[in-house]
Amino acid sequence: MKNSAIPIVVIAVIAAAAFIGGSIFALERANLISLPELAETTRADYAITGAAYDTDEAGLPAASYEEPRQPVELGNETACEHALLVNISTGEILARKLEDEIAYPASITKIMTAIVAIENIEDLNSEVKLDYEMFEYIYSRSASTAGFYSGERIKAIDLLYGLILPSGADAALGLAKLVAGSEEEFVKLMNDKCAELKMDNTHFTNCTGLHDINHYSTCADLYRLLRYALRNQTFFDVFTTFEYTTSPTNIHGSGITVTSTIKYNYNKENLPLGYVIGGKTGYTEPAKQCMATLALKDGEYYALIVLGCGDGTSKRAAHALCSADIWNRFLGEPPAAAEGEG
Repeated sequence: MKNSAIPIVVIAVIAAAAFIGGSIFALERANLISLPELAETTRADYAITGAAYDTDEAGLPAASYEEPRQPVELGNETACEHALLVNISTGEILARKLEDEIAYPASITKIMTAIVAIENIEDLNSEVKLDYEMFEYIYSRSASTAGFYSGERIKAIDLLYGLILPSGADAALGLAKLVAGSEEEFVKLMNDKCAELKMDNTHFTNCTGLHDINHYSTCADLYRLLRYALRNQTFFDVFTTFEYTTSPTNIHGSGITVTSTIKYNYNKENLPLGYVIGGKTGYTEPAKQCMATLALKDGEYYALIVLGCGDGTSKRAAHALCSADIWNRFLGEPPAAAEGEG
């Protein structure tokens, strides 16, 4: 059963409520942020679909814009195979690189896992028990985990943080079980959402992002997904958190603390987060390194998707280096205590 829209509230209030319930909501930024107001109709939609700027997909008049600047075509100086940078407050595409060519999304897949789970779980405090078979599968594929154990009973809200921050496959499979009873049935919901969002060049075979030749997407489709997901307050809160402590469980009496892989990889390369306030990473050898980040500058929100970064190894945080380079190029180097600095 799908939950109703969650009212927009001040994040400080959410943080206080989460703390009282046994969870710590650490935003780690100088200023509190709130759910962004996103353009209903964006230039990015038109550029992605090839439609004209002056009408939407139903042929109705689109939002009024000044003559758009032409997006910068990123070349070989940008160390990724695919990229898309959009001002999601206005819908203007700032830069792109083969954004509509199919690629492997790796764990950026978990953005879809999160929003499908949120929309299909009526009570995010409901619990699910993680099965032994889940961990056999996870360990056989060397997938990342949030640190949960077989037999542990976890609240859905805590699984969401374990899914997005440390990119836990255990959290993904737990959410799939809670929503649909199995990963196979959950993936059907993911692909149904793709059809709803007109993500025509995307197909999922799993909820974790583990490699499969039939599991693919594009920067353009992932932008559509992220823009949609950010309209949901719960997703926005999770996506823009860098550290979180779960509620106590039957195995972890004090809960477990998880840290965002965005922060981890930026720190790995001694990069300041700057204007970046949240995101999701991904990595498999075939996909190389991938990253979706959200930035906030002067009251406007920006989304950046980069796919196929690096040499196929995880020795360097190539996705963080590439993303930081693009952010600095288009938003400018931020002051030391800018939004998202952590």
